[in-house]
Amino acid sequence: MSYPQFCFHFDRSLQAAAYLLKRAPSKELEYIHLLKMLYIADREYLAERGYPITGDRVVAMQYGPVLSCILSLIKRDAAQEEQEEQWHRFIQTTPEEYKVRLISDPGDGDLSRASLAKLDQVFERYGQLKPFQVVQLTHEFTEWQKNYCGFSAPGIPWWDILAAQSACTMSPLVEDQIKLQHHQAGIQKVCQ
Repeated sequence: MSYPQFCFHFDRSLQAAAYLLKRAPSKELEYIHLLKMLYIADREYLAERGYPITGDRVVAMQYGPVLSCILSLIKRDAAQEEQEEQWHRFIQTTPEEYKVRLISDPGDGDLSRASLAKLDQVFERYGQLKPFQVVQLTHEFTEWQKNYCGFSAPGIPWWDILAAQSACTMSPLVEDQIKLQHHQAGIQKVCQ
């Protein structure tokens, strides 16, 4: 099923991942832990502000909701080779250990104060938990329960994410934000 989605914001995603990694011991996390905290931050920010921090497409996978573009960047499966190269200049993946480590700081200039505060809140709540404790928590999210089918990775629509947080009143704002982002993206393509 196709539904209107946000535009993926590479720079904000990279900076948000780096911001969480800076707070971790040795600037390193299991990548599933990083992915879960980024998803939770996006989820809550969407319900509070009408748009997510990363704009990434959310899919329902075995270990809970996952931000698909960020997972591809971590695993070096990204469709955009230039973005993958840039990601790995700052964040190193150790596939055999399923870890990511911050090797250089990309800064946080594309993140708002509100998004940084949200990332801080999420790290405070989930950063000290074991990765699979956070996975178990995300298995309780109704948007994942509704969309996970066990054999593929279907997308989780933004309205399911809002409904799971009793934030359906944000739907008109979300729709407006998606239209605005796509309009701006179209203008950028024309100007290039």
